[in-house]
Amino acid sequence: MSLKKENKLKLISAMRGIALDSINKAKQGHIGMALGASEIFYSLICENLKFTEKEPKWINRDRFVLSAGHGSMGMYAAYHFMNLLSVEDMKNHKEFNSKTPSHPEIDKLNLVDASTGPLGQGIAMAVGMAISQKYLANKYNKDRLEIIDHNVFVLCGDGDLQEGVALEAIQLAGTQRLGKLIIIHDYNNMQIDSKADEVNNLDFEKYFKAHNFTTIILKSNDIDEINKAIKQARLRTKPTYIQIPTTIAYKTKMQNSSKGHNGILNEQDTIEYKKSLKLTDLNPFEYSKDFYQLGKYWLNKKEIFFSRWKSKMDKYRKAYPELANEIEQLKNKQYNFDFSNFKFNQTNVATRNYIGEIMNYIDNNFKFVMGGSADLRAATKVGFDKDFKNIKYGIREFAMSAINNGIYLDSNIKTIGSTFLVFSDYAKAALRLGALMEIPSISIFTHDSYQVGGDGPTHQPIEQLTSLRSIPNYLVLRPADENEMLNAFKYALNSKTTPVAIIACRQELKSYNLQKTEFKAAYFIKNRDNFDISILASGSEVQLAEQVANELEKENIIANVISVPALQLLVNDQKLVLDLKLDLKPMFAIEASNDHLWYKLSKYNKFDAYLAKDFGHSAPGQFVYEHNGFNKNNLVNLVKEFLKK
Repeated sequence: MSLKKENKLKLISAMRGIALDSINKAKQGHIGMALGASEIFYSLICENLKFTEKEPKWINRDRFVLSAGHGSMGMYAAYHFMNLLSVEDMKNHKEFNSKTPSHPEIDKLNLVDASTGPLGQGIAMAVGMAISQKYLANKYNKDRLEIIDHNVFVLCGDGDLQEGVALEAIQLAGTQRLGKLIIIHDYNNMQIDSKADEVNNLDFEKYFKAHNFTTIILKSNDIDEINKAIKQARLRTKPTYIQIPTTIAYKTKMQNSSKGHNGILNEQDTIEYKKSLKLTDLNPFEYSKDFYQLGKYWLNKKEIFFSRWKSKMDKYRKAYPELANEIEQLKNKQYNFDFSNFKFNQTNVATRNYIGEIMNYIDNNFKFVMGGSADLRAATKVGFDKDFKNIKYGIREFAMSAINNGIYLDSNIKTIGSTFLVFSDYAKAALRLGALMEIPSISIFTHDSYQVGGDGPTHQPIEQLTSLRSIPNYLVLRPADENEMLNAFKYALNSKTTPVAIIACRQELKSYNLQKTEFKAAYFIKNRDNFDISILASGSEVQLAEQVANELEKENIIANVISVPALQLLVNDQKLVLDLKLDLKPMFAIEASNDHLWYKLSKYNKFDAYLAKDFGHSAPGQFVYEHNGFNKNNLVNLVKEFLKK
């Protein structure tokens, strides 16, 4: 098979053809980038990306994030002609459980390094991958045995560079000099409603230079120029931005227009389109074996890099057996998070204070955890001191969470990020995507209620617990004391597929010391056989629930008190509900959030709750807390009225 440029261009035409076939068969899809960026997909994936079909999750493969996920069919087309996706896979584009969904999904195709589609997040995840790469290289590379040297490529469109999360991440990437990060911009200046420069007339070359990137601005999408740019970028010590001009929906009637973003062609237009590309195979999904031979040629070339790395790794394993074993443990997610020697030095304090002690223990004892805070370590107590583990994300909550997704996707390193609970709103889209990808990240959200006080209603979270608990495959834990906090960390660190949020307060709380070794979604604080009502609460309100129960007892109303650190688990665990005797008597819940998830317990017995209703105020925390009804007298009266109904 000749490797003349004309044959490469023919393969690119075939990639366009089969991408269009797949989109047409699905009767809907994004032709714009799939047809417009084919030269980029070919040059990057076929000629430059280092990976191997023998070990798709090879730890030192180049990572490729298609941030503009709607262009997926351009990527699938390259993999198809490399014999990594079948004709049936291409025909099943957008079908249930296919390997070729509309936007890339990591659980559908093992060649996909990140699920993308929400614009901007792919760039931020790629930054996380580059942070992970740099950390692993610093930790494990030795002289003449650099076993971690992969690059992280991200292909984005004009829209990605308008999303704030991408801009947040770009700032951090330049600041950290992430030299292995290469951002490739499919620059067609066209989006759904307008030309891109009508809404963003940024000078990208000056912008990326200002953020400490090497910039390479191409005048055309010639594959030789693209290959040259990628080779130059690999040699840089700073992150690189490569701008490549393309034409959206190339050579169709919709090219270079907003209509080109999404759509299909009819049968006759498809035939005419293929003729314009000088393709001789005009039937859908039928292409010359020559194209597959060329794709296979490039796939086989990649095995050379993998073979060389394996030889280097064999030498490394002999010279540094302990480090090699660590790498193997990380690859296989063989974590060991043992807190058996941990002891708290304080009690009866704010639950955030316990976090600092736990973080110090993690820092000194666990290898495969990294992270930090969004410029709030002094407040949230989250950060590291050792071994490059600490990440100073700056005031970038969204990027922090997306970056942490990327770190895990690159290396399986567990991540911890933190900010105030009210600012979880900024991070929610990344938390959602992490839950979808089953990334078991940990988010620490402190300052959890009206008790934030003087910082005012802008900082007093009301609806954030509701929002976080609504995310599928996302668990919120709200500890009431140090033992619940320790068990929350144990649960979160050992979670395999579910991200966890741990919620903490800044006001002092009573310690119960009733749950020392075992995590429970809910358990008794007060347990009487002859009782009239169960009072349930989470976190900060457990102490208040106990005070209410003590006051009710003075009036001969006996209340069991139940701490509920994991409401989502309780409402779906009938056995635990019965163990806590919640089916026997009425229930009343107290929480300084507006989360009506509590009412799922009403199917077991008579139920009511006192929850947050309104925004807070600028005043001392206890005053705001009580002013909004979270005081003993109000709640005692509400419980008595409830029992009369």
